[in-house]
Amino acid sequence: MKGKIQRRINRPMPGKLLIIWDFDTAIGQINSTMPYNFRYDPIYEEIENVDYILNRAHIEDIRMTFACVGFAGESGVFPFNIPDIISKISIRGHEIASHSWKHEWFPYLNEKQIYRSLERSKQTLESCLGPGEKVSGFVPPHSRPMSWLKKYSVSLGDRGLYPFHKGSDIGYIIKELGKLNYRWCRVLPKYKPVWEKIKGNQSDDSVFFPVWETHDNIVCVPSHYNGFDKAAIDFVKEAVKRNETAVISGHPAGLSRDKEESREYFDRFIDKAVQLRDVEGLEILTVQEHILKNLSLTEKKTEN
Repeated sequence: MKGKIQRRINRPMPGKLLIIWDFDTAIGQINSTMPYNFRYDPIYEEIENVDYILNRAHIEDIRMTFACVGFAGESGVFPFNIPDIISKISIRGHEIASHSWKHEWFPYLNEKQIYRSLERSKQTLESCLGPGEKVSGFVPPHSRPMSWLKKYSVSLGDRGLYPFHKGSDIGYIIKELGKLNYRWCRVLPKYKPVWEKIKGNQSDDSVFFPVWETHDNIVCVPSHYNGFDKAAIDFVKEAVKRNETAVISGHPAGLSRDKEESREYFDRFIDKAVQLRDVEGLEILTVQEHILKNLSLTEKKTEN
């Protein structure tokens, strides 16, 4: 015990881990997989997986961030409307963020639709929280747009062209978030200029920790990895080694799939994260906790 305390004292800025869940719920799964693939079983499994995550987090004393679609917070019909589950997540001490109103493809939305999705999802999710609690974060559904015109970064995969589709520019989304008093937005760790994309990825660092930036008063949270396999664990280990912040994302529905988000990988990941916390001083925080406690030390403010 004495050695553990000493090690923490010698690490003035310990590594940090932020876990963000994309909790798509029923409407989000429909809009993610196309209606032709709709089945009820994955929806019920996702809800069961949320309970599993919450129980594991309670046992290990871990807090995480759950990005939820606003539609799920409305009163209505189970499993499409689950305000009680969103409330339970918040009561357990986890952060609730917006994952849009119904998991829309933002590059296709017009200006009014973008604003209403951000506004109504925030309002509805906040109605599920306790008095005075706010939704401060936004996680773009489908991780789109992947274009950021201010950085000369363009992704043809967005399938929308600015200015005809303003939702195809993450810079525009960020400005709208600022109007609605959001505080942070998850973004890609790298928005490369077009000419760098053409050159290729020869010089890329596989474990890359960018300086966090603020645009239009919105903190841009770089998502480093999606999943909980060995690559995710290596990212967290490197964060501890460099005193950096690792942002790992996942989907509750993914725990039921035999891929990098499976329950087996998740359990191993949490075991390792807890070990790194207890031995190396790793801090495991919600995004909002990290912003309030630590970001002023590392944040790069950028004027638009």
